[in-house]
Amino acid sequence: MKNGYVKIVLLVGLVIFLNNGCKPKDCKEDGSCAEEYYRIRIKEPKSYLWALPGSYWIYKNTKTGDLDTQTCIGFLYDSVKVRGDQPNSSFITIEYDVLRRTIKSSFNQWNYSDGNGPNSPNFENFNSGRIILHRIASNTSGEISPFFYPFNDGDATSNGSSATISKGMDTSLIVQGNTYYNVAKFDIDMDDIWYSTNQYPNAIYYWAKDVGLIKRWNKSENYSWELIEYNILK
Repeated sequence: MKNGYVKIVLLVGLVIFLNNGCKPKDCKEDGSCAEEYYRIRIKEPKSYLWALPGSYWIYKNTKTGDLDTQTCIGFLYDSVKVRGDQPNSSFITIEYDVLRRTIKSSFNQWNYSDGNGPNSPNFENFNSGRIILHRIASNTSGEISPFFYPFNDGDATSNGSSATISKGMDTSLIVQGNTYYNVAKFDIDMDDIWYSTNQYPNAIYYWAKDVGLIKRWNKSENYSWELIEYNILK
């Protein structure tokens, strides 16, 4: 497992905002610049991640038949205002959305902490609109990024331990006899939070709009956890 990564602490409990900036403008010769304000929102990703406490997803293991009920036990959606503290950002203020959630697994009794990370005017491209979700399992020091936006096929992100590549979108996908729509797919080269005989399996995560995670395929060992029932509280 990797060490040294900043862990997201969920207060009331999915997706990192790595929305990154604009170049200084309206600056005078003396170096002073006109105040700039940017409001950065989570838009499309909300429909994949929103689930108030009490929401649940029931998954079936395609290899063993085991069931895993994952229940949202904490959720936070708020906004944070940050002002730059570097010479080229001290005149910039951003206000960005923060989404956090905690999910309890009945199968392994782990908590999964999901959330987008910090943003700052100090980042070179803070307003790019990119959103990355981080997931941490309570039993490990592992951390993966199983979801990010935009859903551009071939885009990638990495945290230094595992890399995630977007596999684009499926208009529809049938899982356990149920049809889901607008499914975003992500390939994780080393899923170090998976309970598995292969310590770091290659895994594919499937996310459906208005539902959330519908399938986790352990590609290395050829079995999946697939959604059979869910109830999302809005």
